[in-house]
Amino acid sequence: MVNADLIIANVFKENTLVKIPEYVLIAAGADNSDTVKTQNKQSLLSKLISLSSSYKNDFTPQINDFDASDFSETNMAQFIIKNNIWMIVKGMKENMGLITEIRNFNIHSVLNKVMCPLLLVPQKYKLKELERIVYMTDLRYCQLPVVKCLANIARPSNAKLQIAHISIQGLPDMEENYARSFFSEVIGAVINYDQLFFNNIKEKDMQKVVDVMIHGLNTDLLVLINHQFHFEQIIGRYITGQLPENVIVPLLIFPG
Repeated sequence: MVNADLIIANVFKENTLVKIPEYVLIAAGADNSDTVKTQNKQSLLSKLISLSSSYKNDFTPQINDFDASDFSETNMAQFIIKNNIWMIVKGMKENMGLITEIRNFNIHSVLNKVMCPLLLVPQKYKLKELERIVYMTDLRYCQLPVVKCLANIARPSNAKLQIAHISIQGLPDMEENYARSFFSEVIGAVINYDQLFFNNIKEKDMQKVVDVMIHGLNTDLLVLINHQFHFEQIIGRYITGQLPENVIVPLLIFPG
């Protein structure tokens, strides 16, 4: 069971005027824009507290917030390390062009400096029961601490935890029987979770693989390792304010 408190880090100054473009089909090249004020954090805080109190659990998380609008990425990383933060969570914009002239906070720079994972949540993702987690890796380099952490996340809802083996570029594919034997002896024998499964994927087109994982297997959470194996094939070199168009479920990224 994962019992965690929640800290909201407000990285934007409240009541700050920001420019948003108006998308119209006339006056091409004109500065068709308006200004709005950033929303007060109190409404989000109230909603989270209300949501938390509506669940009938033995554990009730403490929900707090703090002003991080003057924090640099280094300041944020230091705060995370000092306070032993277990996971970072960031909402992702669907369209970065909708808001301009607003602070560009480099969350990837923070991830590079800390030892906890980063959860990226698509803007339009609808909360649902966790049923399947897919960790995309090369089985030969599968990280047991990551699998143990994922098993702890999956266990409360009895979600399926799937290790999706995709050979990294330059290494041969693993023969099916050998791969399954390797999985059973090296991972299955160590991880005490009866919903742990394995897939030996031969497809090399990573976009097709992601599509099958999300739409074919109804995956609720994709997992990658920062800067390793298939990270750049799916995300690119850097994490920006947007997820790739085909990644419509939360993406959990562990430090490399």
